[in-house]
Amino acid sequence: MWRSEGKRKAMTDHKKATSLELGNDSKGLTRRQFLTYVLGGTGAFMASTVMTPLLISSADPLHRSAGGSYAKTSWKVSDFDDKLPKHVTYLQHIDDGWNSQDKPNDVYVIKYQKKLMIMSHVCTHLGCHVKGSTHNGKSIAPEYSDGLKAGSVSYDPNIGPKSWFFCPCHGSHYDNYGVNTPNSPAPRPLDLYQYKVDSDGYVWVGPSFKRYDNNWEHNPNPEVD
Repeated sequence: MWRSEGKRKAMTDHKKATSLELGNDSKGLTRRQFLTYVLGGTGAFMASTVMTPLLISSADPLHRSAGGSYAKTSWKVSDFDDKLPKHVTYLQHIDDGWNSQDKPNDVYVIKYQKKLMIMSHVCTHLGCHVKGSTHNGKSIAPEYSDGLKAGSVSYDPNIGPKSWFFCPCHGSHYDNYGVNTPNSPAPRPLDLYQYKVDSDGYVWVGPSFKRYDNNWEHNPNPEVD
């Protein structure tokens, strides 16, 4: 009987020890799982942080915008001269958010030193739409007065006391070539557009580029006939 009781006590002690060991192992496994989840989650977060901008760049139309693309117009080089700018429109391809579409854009075109100057309608002051000296859709002599004396309005002393472009928002003035007059709030000339001419003589308009007072004549576009 003593042996039976001793045997039962030994078995009970063994079960307690086994249970304690299993409990410790269970707790240890839980901690390992916790660390695994934390480290795995941190790694996944860091990976997503790195990859998300790359995925956006490859999918978002804003990042896939064809900034270097050219839009075909209905104009030919012969439609323009070196006397007065001509107001014309064309369909410009725009990637706006997730929408890709063609929208009308209006520009002013004049010839200068055997090249076209395709001028933006956007005032360089605060982005308003400038007005050109036109009447019934036809270009006329400069009609906007900026209050300066003759000869001080633009880089061309023959223009006189009036400017060809006028911004109605804050009173900026520009000459025939889109050059801002000395007393205008506009800080620089109107932007120009890149262009190319195809074998049929049609003009294709590309991205715009900035120019400044000290290099307003800068025009990297090809010469035209």
